[in-house]
Amino acid sequence: MKKTLMFLVCFLFLCGCKQTTADKLMKLGYSEEDINLIEKLSEENQNLFLEDYKETELSYLYQPDFREENLEEYLNYHGLLDQERVVRLVNEGILNKDSFIKLFELYNHPYFIEKNEEKYLRYLNEYDSLRDMIEIVNTQRDRELFTGIESVDLSKGDLMLVNKYYQLSEDYVPDDLVNVEEGYGRGRLKKNAYEAFVQMADDAYKFGYDLRVVSSFRSYSYQEGLYNSYLKYDTLENVDSYSARAGHSEHQTGLAIDVSVPGVSLDDFYKTEAAKWVDENCYKYGFIVRYQDNKKDITGYIDEPWHIRYLNKEIAADVYKRGITYDEYYACFIE
Repeated sequence: MKKTLMFLVCFLFLCGCKQTTADKLMKLGYSEEDINLIEKLSEENQNLFLEDYKETELSYLYQPDFREENLEEYLNYHGLLDQERVVRLVNEGILNKDSFIKLFELYNHPYFIEKNEEKYLRYLNEYDSLRDMIEIVNTQRDRELFTGIESVDLSKGDLMLVNKYYQLSEDYVPDDLVNVEEGYGRGRLKKNAYEAFVQMADDAYKFGYDLRVVSSFRSYSYQEGLYNSYLKYDTLENVDSYSARAGHSEHQTGLAIDVSVPGVSLDDFYKTEAAKWVDENCYKYGFIVRYQDNKKDITGYIDEPWHIRYLNKEIAADVYKRGITYDEYYACFIE
């Protein structure tokens, strides 16, 4: 009888001392909410959390799209991409050991734009160069030119973007146009663009370069007539590479200038030392050379070393330093 009683007391004592999983987890510092999530896991995965407090592993349990079967895969990429992205990409089968390096470079690229993520992923393996793919997506060149045309965002002021996807209205005319004075060329420009050009032209003259405004503001109707005149003797494809359609010309902003020196046509301007000086120095005055030889796939225009566009000194210097088109700069930093 005594032995039976002793055995019963010991049994009850041992049962009272036995800790549940919840007790062990609480001692390690997990909250009640944490414990509820952990106890939904398989025994094998629960054991991960019984070794010590697993802050990293725990954080994944709180992700809305968490899948237990992918926990180990999530942890392989922890800290390399943000958790929400890791969970989503692993769940969709996009993030794996074969794609990780390219995805890591994509999400850490200086010109990555969040809203373009879906397109980046779609084209990820279609281009040899990740940089080329990002540039094409950012500038919308993954779609046909003159499709999905949007109105120019005039609220951007001097930083507005006008190209083959962004169009000015037929009646748009800048409200502060001034006449180009004799000795600086001809036409009209926005006041701040003209003042910047005068400063640049005066400084260029000190180096022996007599810069002149050859073409400046053009109205919608003027550009329409010019474009149509080219179509009379050239193909549509060719004309679109060197002349803007009405509403798509930067000249209508009053911020663009075709520049040359006396006695030199625009087509021959590139042969001059003045062209080199403009290319290397115009950013100091707030201008950029808008259409460059190696960027036709992005801008849609041939090399135009004579065509400069006013932004402002700070932005022009940044565009120049980065060596990218204004189309991409706008998408990444202005829009």
